[in-house]
Amino acid sequence: MKHLNDLTFHNRFHTLGAHFYSECPPLGLENPTVVCSSAAVLHWLNLHPDEATTDLFLQVFSGNALLPGMQPLAQDYAGHQFGNFNPLLGDGRGLLLGEVETPTGILDIYLKGAGKTPYARNADGRAGLRECLHEFHTTEQLAALGVPTARCLCVVSGSQTVYRGGFEPSAIVTRIAPSHVRFGTFENYFFQKNRDALQQLADHVITCHYPACEAAGEQRYAAFFHAVVLRTAHLVAHWQAVGFVHGVMNTDNQSILGLTLDVGLGTFTLERDPAYVCHPDDEHGRYAFGQQPVVGLWNCNVLARALSPLIAAQDLRTALLAYEPEYLRHYAVLMSPSPARA
Repeated sequence: MKHLNDLTFHNRFHTLGAHFYSECPPLGLENPTVVCSSAAVLHWLNLHPDEATTDLFLQVFSGNALLPGMQPLAQDYAGHQFGNFNPLLGDGRGLLLGEVETPTGILDIYLKGAGKTPYARNADGRAGLRECLHEFHTTEQLAALGVPTARCLCVVSGSQTVYRGGFEPSAIVTRIAPSHVRFGTFENYFFQKNRDALQQLADHVITCHYPACEAAGEQRYAAFFHAVVLRTAHLVAHWQAVGFVHGVMNTDNQSILGLTLDVGLGTFTLERDPAYVCHPDDEHGRYAFGQQPVVGLWNCNVLARALSPLIAAQDLRTALLAYEPEYLRHYAVLMSPSPARA
């Protein structure tokens, strides 16, 4: 097991170039305190269990210090929000500190609530303690249920306050995932009509996260999209099987790896109520629990359009047609009383 100073960073996303992000230092919390940490995620990072009690841990994950090799940046992306395209998104309060080597692969270390970035616009760049704790505990529940998800290493609070329907302590949650690339990241460069950047991003994701697709040669982009569609179908089937409601299935929240991402409003409906809505602004129930399988496919269609400069129309259609049968198959397996689960 390692100590924090022993971590090795590779930072592959940084090599894409400044068109894909803005370098930005974190704005640390004042008088920070570690509220909670995950022993399982410490183990995932190959960190010694006692690291969470050190001052270095507190300073790094309160945004007040950087480890050697960390290069904080805010990622640029667009997305469809409640069905409407928004080209001006990006990490307004999130920072990718770096990509760290672990025994199971390279993982992003990402701070949420670390202050304003160039994409924050009129927002304060902060997060409230309740929201951070909600994300921490929700991802812990999802992981315990076997649902593909980003994980949270810790929540740190500070003495500053933020107003979120009332005043509460500001906080930072540290998120760990193999990648934070989203469907909306690809939409960004399609919208800009920047085919070179779109191809560069696709090559990066294939090399780092879908290496099996490289064997397809000129068809590697089609193979990549097909794999993303299947992973998305699997993810939504898992959600439906355990009664999880994401609440904000915008394409900027849809992981290119088929992980549960951005669960600030996510919750569970134990009754699996198809009409259950957890977003206060979702007046028409677009993201109701029962609509999630349809929205997953809708989001894949949006990604298909974004990738259309790289993939033939017939290959896009073939991949999209695989979504429903794969979703139904995987959901049936998950709901089966048999101990054999896919």
